[in-house]
Amino acid sequence: MKKVFSAFVCLFLLNSCDDGDIVVETFDFGSVAVQKCSNNDILLKTSGNQLMLLNISPTFFKNEETPLNTPRAYTLLYPTDIIYRSYSGSVTSSSICATIPPSSPSVVDEYNVRPGGTVEVTTSMIPTVDATSLSTRISYSHLIKFKNVQFTNNTSTISFPEYLFGTYTSANNTLSFSFPGAVPQNCSDNKIYLKNGGEFLLVDLPAGSYPSVAGTQTISLGDTAKVISRMYSTSVAGSNPDYSAVVACAGSTPTAPVVLSEEWIATQGTVTIVTTEIFDASNTTVIGYKHNLTFQNIVYQKGTQSFTHPQYTFGDYTTN
Repeated sequence: MKKVFSAFVCLFLLNSCDDGDIVVETFDFGSVAVQKCSNNDILLKTSGNQLMLLNISPTFFKNEETPLNTPRAYTLLYPTDIIYRSYSGSVTSSSICATIPPSSPSVVDEYNVRPGGTVEVTTSMIPTVDATSLSTRISYSHLIKFKNVQFTNNTSTISFPEYLFGTYTSANNTLSFSFPGAVPQNCSDNKIYLKNGGEFLLVDLPAGSYPSVAGTQTISLGDTAKVISRMYSTSVAGSNPDYSAVVACAGSTPTAPVVLSEEWIATQGTVTIVTTEIFDASNTTVIGYKHNLTFQNIVYQKGTQSFTHPQYTFGDYTTN
């Protein structure tokens, strides 16, 4: 009797697991990189005849570091937010991102995500300094995870408590710290800057930092003495010849017509200023003062990240 009952239970379990509701499977893309279409905001992975694409707002991939253990979270709303497809042949990003999709390969199977799961995005920011030029590259990488997601092709469902989609690199911004031929300009007596295209380097020091007397002084950076590196999305120019000064000197950073891509503020390190007299043609009368600025062990900070320039020559600033 026990054998008959056991056989009945096994038959029941087999039937209940074969009703097409839940199928334990996985989507295997190995270690392939996450790519982005150049003509839209779709992120995707391809491997052989497989494709998975993620289509959510680019605001979840901002070039801003996320706080520790606090990823940006998007609740899935539409079946087209995440799509998995298998094709009749190998598929590439160029065929997926094309304005007019090619006729081949063709879609063999398609799974759409069910609303309700979550996409978590953890953004990290990594600065890398070239030891020779001090050019500094800022990379932004976004670790993308799916939490409690279900995919369906209307026949079966594939469930994932957690699925690692991969890492997407959205930007590699480079602060060149190169200002060839640039002459320091002033916002005020104590705030001066260099400009090259959309890149600015500002020195904001206390009153009296540029004295009318020859000598040398060293100023420690802190709350009242800062060096600021900024980079905008495009070269800062325009019909208004003073617009560069507006961007450099504004208490709050303008957001139009250019967009601020990077701002790193140094409140650690020292600025050495060597002041010398400038004489007239007869070399008898002082007509101004030249202040040569160099930085030592400047630590630039943004969020939790920082980078250090051991020494940097800002240049000569002239006052009357």
